[in-house]
Amino acid sequence: MQDKKTLITIIVLLAIFLPASILGIYQNNKLQEEGPVVVDDNPNHDFIYNNKLYFYYNNELLATYDCVDCSRSTSIIDDTAYHTNYFADGTLELPTVLNVNVGLYRQNNLDYVYSITIGRSLSYFYALKNYNVEHTEQVLIARNENRWGVVSVTNDALVPIISYNYEYIALPSHLIDGKLDTSKYIAMNNNYWYILKNDGTSDYAAFAEEVVDFNDLYYITYNNGYHIYDYDNNEYLSGITKRRVYATSEYILVINSDNSLSVYTDCNSAAINRITLPTYTSLYFNQTSSGVDIMLDGNLYQTIV
Repeated sequence: MQDKKTLITIIVLLAIFLPASILGIYQNNKLQEEGPVVVDDNPNHDFIYNNKLYFYYNNELLATYDCVDCSRSTSIIDDTAYHTNYFADGTLELPTVLNVNVGLYRQNNLDYVYSITIGRSLSYFYALKNYNVEHTEQVLIARNENRWGVVSVTNDALVPIISYNYEYIALPSHLIDGKLDTSKYIAMNNNYWYILKNDGTSDYAAFAEEVVDFNDLYYITYNNGYHIYDYDNNEYLSGITKRRVYATSEYILVINSDNSLSVYTDCNSAAINRITLPTYTSLYFNQTSSGVDIMLDGNLYQTIV
């Protein structure tokens, strides 16, 4: 009789506690799957608020990180030390979140890559450069302690695509529908200059003169003035005074001494157009399906068709 009472007691206890135990295990597993609860106590959705970083993506808070002395990462411009035709009109801030898994912040003069997924920093850089403009591919020019490379933004990290072998790396101001073309780069190391593809390789030997721009037919250098060469190293338009020279995929564009713009498709022939320009501070060219837009101080001046 006593054994029967004991058995009944055990059954009753199992009926009470087993479901609660199963529910507890389920809830614990569910919490582990969903990750920690992120509390949005940031009324204006600032990146830094009350000594904490808030990683928002498409206005959704993905993660927070306690940090007293952190700041937003910014893009540097070191191109002013050279003659590169770089894009100087960028106004976009470097994003604090590159995708749902990768964030950026700056601390102790270093730019950290923050994994939103695992909640910690994965790597860091000494400087980042993106010219504050949207790119055709999501990449960043990045510097380790003393050399530059290029990293691609993947789903959960920043992965090197051009190794950190260069004293200087730049993207020339080649815009396609308002986005900076990331297919080829200008790089320099030990006073030799390179035109690199986005996998770090090159179709050409190193150049002894500073490369400032290029297209598939010509490259432009600066050496006590501007020079235009084909890839067999034949020089063109050497008798013309050139205040500046630019390249697009189709054209070589020369700023003349009278501030007019001469447009060439074949530098062995006469210019196909000569355009008078007003006074301006900045000049760049934007390739579109309609032609090449001449942009003066960020405004469309004329389209070359």
